[in-house]
Amino acid sequence: MYNPASTVRRIDVLIRILGGHKKFLQVNYVRAYSSEGKVTIGDVTKDLTTPKKIEYVPRKYISVEGSELKYLSQSTLRNLRWMMQKDSLGQDMFLLGRPGPSRRKVALQYLELTQRELEYVALSRDTTEADLKQRREIQNSTAKYFDQSAVRAAVEGRILVIEGIEKAERNVLPVLNNLLENREMHLEDGRFLVPAARYDKLLQEHGAEEVSRWRLVRVDENFRVIALGLPVPRYQGQPLDPPLRSRFQARDVATVGFGVRIFFYTNLYYSS
Repeated sequence: MYNPASTVRRIDVLIRILGGHKKFLQVNYVRAYSSEGKVTIGDVTKDLTTPKKIEYVPRKYISVEGSELKYLSQSTLRNLRWMMQKDSLGQDMFLLGRPGPSRRKVALQYLELTQRELEYVALSRDTTEADLKQRREIQNSTAKYFDQSAVRAAVEGRILVIEGIEKAERNVLPVLNNLLENREMHLEDGRFLVPAARYDKLLQEHGAEEVSRWRLVRVDENFRVIALGLPVPRYQGQPLDPPLRSRFQARDVATVGFGVRIFFYTNLYYSS
């Protein structure tokens, strides 16, 4: 049975034991700054670009006073620093954690911090390929295909946030895997998404008219995927297939390290 008084006593003992090691606990202290045109977290810096549609950028998830980010814990800053590193390397990310909004909040904080546009899709057992690629709808008595979140993010260079990756059914896994690994996707209206490097090479060799006749669409080099999921089998869901799992760089965003937790308590103790 949980005893709050016992927990407080144990924390107090740890604070007294580690009282002489306060300086040691501050070695890995991370700070974040945002200046015009770039943002810095610890030793990682990223240049900012002006978003095409500002309404697609999340708002009110971070607070900036002057040039310094405020009210973010050390664990959150380390998560944001890790995400900035992977984004700079052109890698897709997989944020693991317990049920709740913590994973989504970290992803939206990163998007707001780096001024990146968001496309969001929540996976479930009812999700089909059409929910990721294109839907056919009737407009002015004519059936037309409309791009969905994954296609819009790939073409416009946005960040696609996929929530509930552990709920993905087998029929959508090949689509996700091909998009993550090769940046390719065949669309229902006859177009075909190709990675930026290959598209630019074909454009240089064959010209714009020939490439347009082939109905090829360029995937922006800034396109990234952030998947949010639960650890399975601890929680209910389907374990990710090894080919799909290998496309992500994973991080547990729910666990707060021992040093970070003790550092928080020691600061609280000494300031009281």
